[in-house]
Amino acid sequence: MAVLRGVYVAFQARNIVLGPRITIDTPTNGQSLESPVVSITGRVKNASAITLNDNPIYIDTTGAFSEKLIAPPGYSIITMSVQDRFGRKKTKSLHLVLSTPEGNTFEMPIINATSTPGTLFEVSTSSKLIATSSNQTR
Repeated sequence: MAVLRGVYVAFQARNIVLGPRITIDTPTNGQSLESPVVSITGRVKNASAITLNDNPIYIDTTGAFSEKLIAPPGYSIITMSVQDRFGRKKTKSLHLVLSTPEGNTFEMPIINATSTPGTLFEVSTSSKLIATSSNQTR
């Protein structure tokens, strides 16, 4: 009877010994993307804190997650980290390449917001992709 009890305790303690685990189902590492919208799905086990690119995400009761990100054209690294209640961390990185259509641009709506002192924001849209950005301060 004592042996059976010991086997049961060892079986139940496996999750504590193994620590947190991450399984990313989609996309696969090294995948070439056709669209800038990336849907990341997978599962975690034994985790108390989960982050995707340093932003917290939430899981369902089975440990499954589904998140959407927008990837910039070219090479991207997406990092997912989990931590268990004992402070042990595991990290997985996905290396993705967003292939751009001919001309290396996407037709995406861009929202421009401008403000002058004492007024509300004025918002306009255009269908041009802005390749570079600059921060202007007043």
